[in-house]
Amino acid sequence: MSLPESHRSAPILLAHDDTIRVAAGRIVTILRDHLAANIPAAIDGRNAEGVHQVRVALRRFRVLTRLLQRDNPNVVLEGASAHAKVLAKAVGDARNWDVFLMTTLPSLQPLGLMDLDATKTLAPRAEPMRRSAYAQARQALTGQDAAQLQTILDQMVEGELWVTPLAAMAQDSLQEPAIDFSARHLERLHRKALRAGRDFALLPPQDRHRLRVALKKLRYTAEFFRGLYADSDQTKDFIKKLSALQDVLGMDSDVLTTRYLLARLGEGAEDDARLQHMLGAVTGFLCGHQIAVHRDAHLRWRKFRRHRTFWSG
Repeated sequence: MSLPESHRSAPILLAHDDTIRVAAGRIVTILRDHLAANIPAAIDGRNAEGVHQVRVALRRFRVLTRLLQRDNPNVVLEGASAHAKVLAKAVGDARNWDVFLMTTLPSLQPLGLMDLDATKTLAPRAEPMRRSAYAQARQALTGQDAAQLQTILDQMVEGELWVTPLAAMAQDSLQEPAIDFSARHLERLHRKALRAGRDFALLPPQDRHRLRVALKKLRYTAEFFRGLYADSDQTKDFIKKLSALQDVLGMDSDVLTTRYLLARLGEGAEDDARLQHMLGAVTGFLCGHQIAVHRDAHLRWRKFRRHRTFWSG
């Protein structure tokens, strides 16, 4: 049986004079197709990128629903976002174990200098947890939440489902130029990120994680609407710096996730001295790595903070 392929999202193409109603329809079409294209690989489980792309599609959709609901609360979008949240949580655990087995464990090779083989010790305990997580992801992706979300996405693309519940005045507001809508929300999200990153050098890990989430929302929104603006070096540089900062903060956040996974690996094995020694050594190694990542993140934060935004003219 051939390995199911994973697929990155197609670019979102918007016209400069699109209204928010038209632009939202175009964006939802891309998100729906991105999600549908990767569900087979995620269900199959042999191509780890499938689960990753499904989670990205779900997260992007939830960011879009929040943008649209901020101006006009909408029961249809609220329900769709709730389904997406359930699915994202289900695939999240599978993705975390993929990263642990495919990225984290290989990065621990320096522990070999201390005669510690993290892969040999931890992989046999992690593999069953990965299989269990994939079983839960598979159940979710073939269940009611996935089916209902797919139906809503199809109806959003085809017609007026998400518009109908709105009052007449709210429906009229969807005729606002998408470029005005995007500039307003990009500015709001940018200010929110700057506030979250204030005194960056002093931020504890949990606050750095919250900053990463704020930056992710800003990045997804910028990617949704970048087609409305001139494809200039300023636009490309802003998104490039934003992505680089988000990536390095992602490495920082991965340490928190890994420590949670290590705790799960140690459950019920408190009397296993060899395992507990390994878990302690890995935790110490990761803490040292986190310090180095934090320095890089601080440098990238300072560059990002000074960069001119592309939507402000």
